Amino acid sequence: MVGEDDGEKVLIIDLEPPLEVRKAGTFTELSLHEPNVYQTLCAAQAMGRQMTPESVYNSQIGLVARISGMPEVAVIELPTTVLDRAVMFVTDFEERNRRKPDELPDTSPSLTLIFEDPIEATGRTFSDMELREPTVRERRIMKAAEAKGTPAAFLEAEIAMLEAVSEWPKAAILKMPISKFAQGADYLTGFFYSGPANGNV
Repeated sequence: MVGEDDGEKVLIIDLEPPLEVRKAGTFTELSLHEPNVYQTLCAAQAMGRQMTPESVYNSQIGLVARISGMPEVAVIELPTTVLDRAVMFVTDFEERNRRKPDELPDTSPSLTLIFEDPIEATGRTFSDMELREPTVRERRIMKAAEAKGTPAAFLEAEIAMLEAVSEWPKAAILKMPISKFAQGADYLTGFFYSGPANGNV
């Protein structure tokens, strides 16, 4: 049984029968919500140096475990259709907000991201983010960050550029909903990338 509410921002999957995992406990439901940037970055880091079907699958398992609070030893015992549904839900937030391959980038002079739920970090409250076209210096910061060429490096590069342009601290950016982050990162990279930005998990 699946229940969705709050504009599909929350997904609760009832586990029938309950999932019993030795030394981990008994689980009656899988509760999921939109990932933040930190959780997505951890999933990207789990892929290692190269993106393979196995590394992507393992990172998705870790992402579902991190968001739901269910131990990974329990997540791997879920029915495969339940995990697939969970993965589709948590990754869709980013995918729906990334620029499509045939979509022209937004190169308007500025972009303002509004946060209905303000972000608390470094003793401050952040409710909106002001973005504009990056400078060459800011683009160089991104290039330096993505030099490793790993899945995590591309996401870290977007984080670095967003930090430089917005002047938000990294701690606040890591708490951003991944949907807002994708919008902001794609706007910035749209000035020099014709296709969708990198960093998808």
